[in-house]
Amino acid sequence: MNNKYITDFAAFGTANLEAVTAAGKIWAAGVTDLTNQAAGSAKSSFEHSVATFKALTAVKSVNEAIAIQGSYGKAAFANAMATSKSLTDASVKLTEQAMAPLTARLAVAVESLSKAA
Repeated sequence: MNNKYITDFAAFGTANLEAVTAAGKIWAAGVTDLTNQAAGSAKSSFEHSVATFKALTAVKSVNEAIAIQGSYGKAAFANAMATSKSLTDASVKLTEQAMAPLTARLAVAVESLSKAA
């Protein structure tokens, strides 16, 4: 077997491993960011719930309690939708970023195979 082929094969494997490592690092950093974002949202939601509970303990009428609860429900729903969209968008972006090194290696593999054929 030709040494050039062995060297090329080894270099190709090394580059693939480097791409997988890079993708893993991007993925790990992105998951950390997503986790921090979700934790921040949960903390904010909890703080809003506590503030609403405190407001409810000081109400003077049923109508006031209903108004506070309605306002809380609307705000909680809007926040949940915004957080969901934000996390979904960030997840899609993270997936694209993490796949970039692997996609680049796939392109090299396809190009190498087409030259060999």
